[in-house]
Amino acid sequence: MVKIHDTWYKTLFSNPSVVEDLLTSFVKEQFVKDLDFTSIKKLNASFVSQEFKNRESDVIYEIKSHGQSTYIYLLIEFQSTVDRFMAMRMASYVFQFHQQVQENTKCELLQPVFPILLYNGDRPWTAPEQFSKLLAPSDIPKKYLPEFRYYKIAINEIDKRKLVELRNAVATVFYIENSTPKEIDKNHQELIELLKGVFTKEGAMLVDSIVRWMQSAQKIKLKAKPIKNIQDLMEVSPMWETAVKKHEDTLIQMGREQGIEQGIELEKHHILIDLLTIKFGKSESAEKKVKVSKNVSKLDRALRKILSADSRAEVLKCLE
Repeated sequence: MVKIHDTWYKTLFSNPSVVEDLLTSFVKEQFVKDLDFTSIKKLNASFVSQEFKNRESDVIYEIKSHGQSTYIYLLIEFQSTVDRFMAMRMASYVFQFHQQVQENTKCELLQPVFPILLYNGDRPWTAPEQFSKLLAPSDIPKKYLPEFRYYKIAINEIDKRKLVELRNAVATVFYIENSTPKEIDKNHQELIELLKGVFTKEGAMLVDSIVRWMQSAQKIKLKAKPIKNIQDLMEVSPMWETAVKKHEDTLIQMGREQGIEQGIELEKHHILIDLLTIKFGKSESAEKKVKVSKNVSKLDRALRKILSADSRAEVLKCLE
């Protein structure tokens, strides 16, 4: 079970967008606001020692801040017991990493590393976050003693209401981790809303991955209705792509014959009608309302809304 968790979590956090969600939603430090997430990249394997490669729970990213590289070191802790000496363990990993980078680059100055511990155990995390808290009292001046601190994210300490509001991939996974199968089944609509948020940002593939992980690793089996809702949600993605592709050539032709702006407006009418029909069934009154809409920005809002809407009326309201 731990091995499944290790591998799946490492795969999840190998997605830069998911790491961005983690940092912006769960790391309450000012420096995060200055990170350039367009520059984020998973660290090249050549920078990492074999020991790092063998640890399933380590993920390392490089990201720019004010033009300078910063490393994000994420250690995912799956142990059922709390490791009191985690600060020493993480300090060792970070210093090994610095050594590896220096040996590979021969740099004169080391780039800073921000270490994050992600803990998903059931017990409260009680281990010190500062290395100095592990040292016995001494007369040695503090300036001569090693100092290190990691940033703790304990999933079992996060309010589920906050997770529901965030509606991103990390919040969805944390919500599932913080819920029993009975709670998931009872509050399945909250899970559907969270998955809709993931779908809108990341697409059906990540939704499917989360659902499969939930059913296999977490042993959470939903009843027929929630599963049908999730399946309906994921089916929208390929249908959306098919509808857009179907009208792509028409858009070009309309742009040539009737003027670019008018062609785009007409094409969006066709796409929106197709998607409404796919998701909610055919409706002549809805088609008529779409066809008379002349506002391109309202059509755009309706197209975006259709991914998360529970009814045709929610989408059509965007055209008012």
